[in-house]
Amino acid sequence: MQVESDKTSKKKSSHNCSLNKELINENNLDFHKINIHHSRIIQALNNEINTTIPIMGACTTNNGGIISWKLVTRILSTTFHSSLRKFQKNSMRYWRENYLLTCIPAAGAASRFFSDLQKFTIAIESKIPEFKNSLNLFLNHNFKEKLSLENRKQIQSILANVKITTEMSSLYEGMHEQEKENIKVCIEQFYNFLSQFVVLGKTDEKFINKYENLINLCDIENRKKDYIKRISQSESSIRTPWDYNKNLTKIKSQDNTTNFKTPFNKNKNLSNSHWMERISAQTLFLNKETTASHDPSIYLGTQEKTILKTYAACCVLLQKYAHLPKALVPTTTEGDSFLMLKLAEQIGLLPSLGNILVVPAFMKSEFEKEIDRLKPILQENISDIFALRNSPFAPQWLKENRKINGEWVVFEQGRNLSTIRFNMDGTPYTDENGKYVPVSAGHGELIHLFDEFTKQFPEAECLHIRNIDNVIGSSLDRTAELNIPAEFFKIIRDCIEYLRAQVEDYLFNEQKKKSDSRLHNETAFQVLSYLAHFIDESIANEALDACFDAQSTFIGLAHQSLYKVLGNLFHWQPLENHTTELEAWEQTMQWLDNPISVFGVVRKEVADVGGGPVFAALPDGTTIKLCLEMPHANEEDASEYFGPRGNATHFNPVLAFFELKTHTRAFENTPSVGKKVEFSKLFDERFWLLSKREYKGTPVCYHETVLHELIGNSATTNLVFIEVPRTLFRPHKSFFDSLGNDRRAYGFDETLATTETRNF
Repeated sequence: MQVESDKTSKKKSSHNCSLNKELINENNLDFHKINIHHSRIIQALNNEINTTIPIMGACTTNNGGIISWKLVTRILSTTFHSSLRKFQKNSMRYWRENYLLTCIPAAGAASRFFSDLQKFTIAIESKIPEFKNSLNLFLNHNFKEKLSLENRKQIQSILANVKITTEMSSLYEGMHEQEKENIKVCIEQFYNFLSQFVVLGKTDEKFINKYENLINLCDIENRKKDYIKRISQSESSIRTPWDYNKNLTKIKSQDNTTNFKTPFNKNKNLSNSHWMERISAQTLFLNKETTASHDPSIYLGTQEKTILKTYAACCVLLQKYAHLPKALVPTTTEGDSFLMLKLAEQIGLLPSLGNILVVPAFMKSEFEKEIDRLKPILQENISDIFALRNSPFAPQWLKENRKINGEWVVFEQGRNLSTIRFNMDGTPYTDENGKYVPVSAGHGELIHLFDEFTKQFPEAECLHIRNIDNVIGSSLDRTAELNIPAEFFKIIRDCIEYLRAQVEDYLFNEQKKKSDSRLHNETAFQVLSYLAHFIDESIANEALDACFDAQSTFIGLAHQSLYKVLGNLFHWQPLENHTTELEAWEQTMQWLDNPISVFGVVRKEVADVGGGPVFAALPDGTTIKLCLEMPHANEEDASEYFGPRGNATHFNPVLAFFELKTHTRAFENTPSVGKKVEFSKLFDERFWLLSKREYKGTPVCYHETVLHELIGNSATTNLVFIEVPRTLFRPHKSFFDSLGNDRRAYGFDETLATTETRNF
């Protein structure tokens, strides 16, 4: 994205003085930073600056922009002799557990996850204003509100004509089958409440099957206790098929035998009543009330009931989960949150030196408490308790007398990494209290935390990044697949580290520079030959042939050969005009200094829509390889490349490996601390985007940066896109992506015991 300098931005935004500094400070935000964001947004909305990056072409496996999975696996399988594969596996494990960090961004709110439910709720309430406060009335046991017959007829007519997708219409039944605490009880009773309200124009407490211990929809800490309590209560009650969902309560008869009663047969002993009487006792409360009432009632057909059920489910789910981070939202029928599944995943999938969880502002302690709460649950549900041996979740008796890897450290994406929402006219968005509403300025802001990561884990050299909602399980198949991009990254990094060391030694050796312009190092040639397997064969042969004379004698590695191989692998810019060979080597060294990024991308299917790896043009005219987000493309490019049948063959990364330190002097006996990457230089202002969203039914926009764009562009990093199988890609963009899934569906058969297994 073309972005003016801050100085120019201030000049052009003189009309832009509506920010209230006091409201900014109230939210502990940086006024100067927010002012720059506001200035850029005003310019973008007024078309004073371009907000898109032109696409020059898609990265594909045919043009060298993406290395195919087939090529990667073939080359890796032949890199080491079969007798050394066991050694290589041990080497990989040692590297992971001593030098690799896993970063899991978990600051995203659940509001986007529930956006479909939010839109449906807003649409219903805009047509039926009487519903806006209905959930609060229900939760507060307020049964005094009434509706006139005219209003009820109008509501019935509206419900009969509401259009609903098949996915939404099945929400109520889908939730009813879930074992997510007693949230389904609340949904069912709220639906009964709405039905009475519409049919009879009033509600009566005696016909609403309330639970005295109905869960607090805003409570997080007591979820497990409430869930266990509900299960134990349900097991102690006997239900017949026709009254399965009714609240049975035990009653003691005079002979001390235990009977049961329901709200519909308070004075009847179920054990003595005929089964036909029990069926008649289940006559719908609406019909019973209609008979006893002189007021006319409204008939609800299947369509109207479906809409009411869907609305009831949406309201309750939004009330309970929409304000939470996505990481804490349940995503399995067993009630596991995304956080719980990530903890389980990291035990067996790709265990590393440490795990970094980046959470929303002011929620560090809450996440730390949640992790502590989940520790005993993991121990209870783990299929093989000995899999915990080297993890921080191991029970005391299983821990070994050595350093435990895989520590979980929580960082906040605090207010210093946040911005505020703006209306689509550029004015700051305010809530009902007239306050500004902070929002994360995007995952790109995490770069500002990388320095803290290296301080927390000084031994760490590399970072593995996977989103909290990309849950793939921890089966042996997934572990083997994920190990391939990890091994590819490690080998590429070892190769580049060796070449960095050789070029650096050459540039600092005055005698070598004067005597020759080539690197007379056959190991460096072998390293370059290995990397040449990943580029076009004809270009690779041309580059390597230049290292030999007519008699096939090795004459040294020229900078042209290094440039041809690495320039085509990482897509460097053309060599600048240089007067001496030394200048060319210095330019090559500058490119080698850039951190290595390896992004795993998946092949798109026909109906897939979203950003992907492309070649793009920057304002200065240079063409780069870029992991481009869809909002960064103009409408024409977005349709041509990112649409259902677009030219982009692959999705943006589902996982990434990134270098935190360079110049660790690979292949040498003496350990090296290495040189830390200057992360601030990666925060390139050319890659911010104008994010347009909907917040509580209002279109808003805000300033955002995307981490995968900042560390996934060939202008500032040595970037490689490699194809990975789609089995490593299971994001959850919508609540419906997880509805009805159990642990087995996520691939946790070999880590977490499923409900069926435990019952067996």
